[in-house]
Amino acid sequence: MIEYRAADPADAEAIARLHARSWRESYRGSFTDEFLDGDLPAERLGVWRERLVHPDEDRLVQLAVQGTDLVGFVCAYGAHDGEWGSFVDNLHVAGEAKRSGVGSSLMRQAGAWLDRRHPDLGVYLWVLESNSSARRFYEQIGARNSEVTTMETHGRAVVRSCRYTWPRASDLVGVSAKREP
Repeated sequence: MIEYRAADPADAEAIARLHARSWRESYRGSFTDEFLDGDLPAERLGVWRERLVHPDEDRLVQLAVQGTDLVGFVCAYGAHDGEWGSFVDNLHVAGEAKRSGVGSSLMRQAGAWLDRRHPDLGVYLWVLESNSSARRFYEQIGARNSEVTTMETHGRAVVRSCRYTWPRASDLVGVSAKREP
């Protein structure tokens, strides 16, 4: 059974491991091999320790846990951008938990949290243009590809990224369990 709960500082290592694993599985060919093959878990651990040790009232980090295993997480920031609204910075689901509704559930929870705080704002996220399975998932849960741009990302890779948007956070609250990538 999958349980959902807010992250705390003790979860930083598990989040960093899943984050690194997800990037290595999904971003090969987009991020540099040097970056992906380096000490990515330690790099991500620094990020997640900082986030979880220094809470932000406008940041949600929600986990999906099965037994003692982290199988997914979402990180969202309320009112992040004056034009686009609130920002979903991360959604990662372990390979063995994909297509089980975990991603949809995490997005619903993020939408509900954002809707309580910023009901009149839209929601957006970035996804690599080359990540067709993630793009398909976001389209299935109601997102629209609002723009494509080139940006430098982690490891100094230059990638084409799509900004996916929802007009309101409440649009995510009613997301049904979709078969995520």
